[in-house]
Amino acid sequence: MRRLSRRGAGRCSSRGLTLIELMVGLAVLAVLIAAGAPFMGDMVVNSRLRESGNLLYGESMMAQSEAIKRNTVVRVTAPTSDTLQVHDMTNAAAPVLLRERTLPAGATLPTSTSFSFGPEGRPEPFGTAVSVNVGLSGGTCSDDLRCPGLRIDAGGAVRLCSNQLASCP
Repeated sequence: MRRLSRRGAGRCSSRGLTLIELMVGLAVLAVLIAAGAPFMGDMVVNSRLRESGNLLYGESMMAQSEAIKRNTVVRVTAPTSDTLQVHDMTNAAAPVLLRERTLPAGATLPTSTSFSFGPEGRPEPFGTAVSVNVGLSGGTCSDDLRCPGLRIDAGGAVRLCSNQLASCP
């Protein structure tokens, strides 16, 4: 038979949380969420802009590669502000659509966007440089909303700048 000691007989073991502790924890969590909520919108928009820039970069690299592989001119165009197309221009009267992609919601391209790569992988006409900036529908680019920019130099080097306003010469 076991004997209970007198030391621990009067104490209850406390496990878990009291209602007051739970309410204080939830209040702190609500304050943290309220403080971070305005920045979540910018994060989502920046993610879509970055995705659009990467899409433009990828399609440009694909067009350059196809121009070299096919030994012909390949053109990248934006027929609408949210659509990007790549065409084989072997027969300029009847270009062949190689690929068409849609930009994520909120990102736009100038509808005047059109550039070509020649059989050597350089922009056509020879010696021209290309600059295309991704925009934001219903807003403006800033230090908080970073719109990327695509730059192609006359030699054919393609690069994507993370923020056309700050780091894209």
